[in-house]
Amino acid sequence: MWPQHKVEVYERMVAELRRTLEEQSQGIEPQVRQRLEGIIRGAVHTIETGAEIVAVGLPDPEPEAFEPTPVEPGVVEPATAEPAPAAAKPAIDPFRHGAHAEANRLAKARQLARWLWDRDITGEQVLGFTNKWRNKIARAAGVNPPSTLETWTVAVDLMARMEELAATGTQPEASERHHLDEHEQWATES
Repeated sequence: MWPQHKVEVYERMVAELRRTLEEQSQGIEPQVRQRLEGIIRGAVHTIETGAEIVAVGLPDPEPEAFEPTPVEPGVVEPATAEPAPAAAKPAIDPFRHGAHAEANRLAKARQLARWLWDRDITGEQVLGFTNKWRNKIARAAGVNPPSTLETWTVAVDLMARMEELAATGTQPEASERHHLDEHEQWATES
């Protein structure tokens, strides 16, 4: 299982390899270039079709800790050298932003939101908890602990919508809380 920051580093590496292959294609033997492209395609296919990668219980890394380091371009003969392209856009993270990832995140967030709502734990409290406590809550809710804060934020948004519905009385059955007796057990970290 890979934490999200390792997946992001992997994706940046693949994007950089592809960019380098495109830039240096004239200086690379066709068989070598085809072999390298095959390795990249095979790795991407394995990641896309393999089992879901989930990081459990790991803190979210600081974003600046994983900034890509500048890569020295390969040696190119001056006669064929072309100006470097403008800064490449970062590749879209299919693990984090694909349709499948969004659907999984929403399903997990709904289950977490319902569990938290039933115990009258507010969104502010949830976001103020440590990652360790949120993971404990997720396990109690029957959910694999999310690897990022993004799922928790979606759950907090869902709870805010429930609060609005409860205030308007438009869905009284959905806004009922069923486990208020567990509020004290979960509302403060122990």
